[in-house]
Amino acid sequence: MNNYRTLRVLDRMRLLFERMGIDYPVMRRILGLKLTLDKRRTTGAAALFRGGNRSSDSEDQPSEKSGIGRTLFFYALYGALSSFFLLIDGPYMIQVGIVLAVLLFVMMTSMLSDFSSVMLDVRDKSILHTKPVDGRTLGMAKALHILIYFAQFSLALGAVPVLVSIVRQGPAFAGLLFLSLVLGGLLVAVFTALVYLFVLKLFDGETLKDMINYVQIAMTVFMMIGYQVAIRAMDFSRFADGFQPGWWELALPPLWYSASFEWLLNGRGEAVYVVPALLGLMVPLLGAILFYRLMPGFERSLEKLSGTTSRRRGSRIKKWNRMLATLFCRSKEEQAFYVFASSMLAGEREFKLNVYPSLGFSIAIPFIFLFSFAAGSGDLMAVDYSAGLGYLNIYACAIMIPTLVMMMKYSGGFKGSWIYNTAPLTNVDVIYRGTLKALLVRLFLPLFLVESILFVLLFGMRIVPDLLVILAASALLFPLTLRILERELPFSLPFPTSSRESGGLKMFGAMLLLGMFAALHYGVLAFLPGFGVWLLLAVMLAGNFWIWHGTLFAKG
Repeated sequence: MNNYRTLRVLDRMRLLFERMGIDYPVMRRILGLKLTLDKRRTTGAAALFRGGNRSSDSEDQPSEKSGIGRTLFFYALYGALSSFFLLIDGPYMIQVGIVLAVLLFVMMTSMLSDFSSVMLDVRDKSILHTKPVDGRTLGMAKALHILIYFAQFSLALGAVPVLVSIVRQGPAFAGLLFLSLVLGGLLVAVFTALVYLFVLKLFDGETLKDMINYVQIAMTVFMMIGYQVAIRAMDFSRFADGFQPGWWELALPPLWYSASFEWLLNGRGEAVYVVPALLGLMVPLLGAILFYRLMPGFERSLEKLSGTTSRRRGSRIKKWNRMLATLFCRSKEEQAFYVFASSMLAGEREFKLNVYPSLGFSIAIPFIFLFSFAAGSGDLMAVDYSAGLGYLNIYACAIMIPTLVMMMKYSGGFKGSWIYNTAPLTNVDVIYRGTLKALLVRLFLPLFLVESILFVLLFGMRIVPDLLVILAASALLFPLTLRILERELPFSLPFPTSSRESGGLKMFGAMLLLGMFAALHYGVLAFLPGFGVWLLLAVMLAGNFWIWHGTLFAKG
């Protein structure tokens, strides 16, 4: 086991721990093991950029170099990007407020995703609770583990902004910024812990695991589309001198801390600055005291994560899946695989983490395109909603389909794919067809309906026939993409560990096919206005009938 620098620092305080009744050698060994496991775990943003040149021999042996160090590097990168606003002249209230808003948001999403593995770690209970380890020693090891993780995370995120502020604004500004990051991080950590405690008190451990998974998904979606919205929504006119904050703005925690800069550095003693600054100091400290008192109940609630709890919703979901299978599938075999695929899509957390970000991106990208085109004229209201063709941007919603089809062959439980060899099937096409229909109905269709409603509200009921064409084209893209990509049985392979397994040119071919559908639609509307859209709808429906009935499912 590595003799970490952190452990060597703790060695100098051994006497203090022993006076507290802590078995220091045991605590040190437990803490060292936890730190080693941290180094082997890749989480957060680093998980999005997995890859490199890992050989097959090392796939099950994670390298310590690709663990927490890579994760901290990406957090430092977020901090470096946020420090750009420290270079812009303007009132501290806005300048620091934006920086802290970015950093605290990253802290919040990261703590709900990465920090959960530390705070909610119950793996040691089944081993250490059967050994002669004092509860006080075990509790101190966990508390120090959380403290070390939090310190590494906060320092990585705030290092660049603090260094930039030393050069740009001076040591006093940098010291106050560092203190604000510490207090803000404490506020976020306490809030995260209280959220966990609330969920565990009211629900079971599975609900908390799902919540963590959805937060991880939200984090990746934010990284993909957040910069698009933020750059366009930024009102730099507020950086002008004479800025006066409104009381409603001071309800935002980032502005609690930016208010202290105006108070302590610029000498502005108005209540609109003093009150938020005091809130930024008192709320995290009171929250930490509250959580300390609730800590015993929190530890008892963590026992829920060790067990499995059946969900009352399970039977209703199964009935709903069977009803949809009967509606969309012809044969009994196809219906069975539709239900099976629907269950896998709902229960595979790793599948959600790999696929759901593309779903969120697909919802946002049609509006990003619409917003981008409008930005050229300087006014979103300049879009011609009554007669224009801007609604064709909804084709971008189908950009998720190639990813869905490519990822359907992966699963965390891929070793169970032997079941395909035992199933009494005469034609494997029913496996692909049932799975594709589950992807279409369970994942794509709900998002497309939401997108369609929003676009109808913008462009009116006149676009309904066009939306039917887009839906038919999207349904057609599922089997066509399957034919383009290399086919493997659904959920039969482990998730890829490098970008070399991402489909490459074949994925580009599927995207190009979607662009051809959009171009064809645009051409029909331009040269055959009126009845042309109905003719195109008939062609798309005929194509779906021909392809979904097996033409492209034959082995080739």
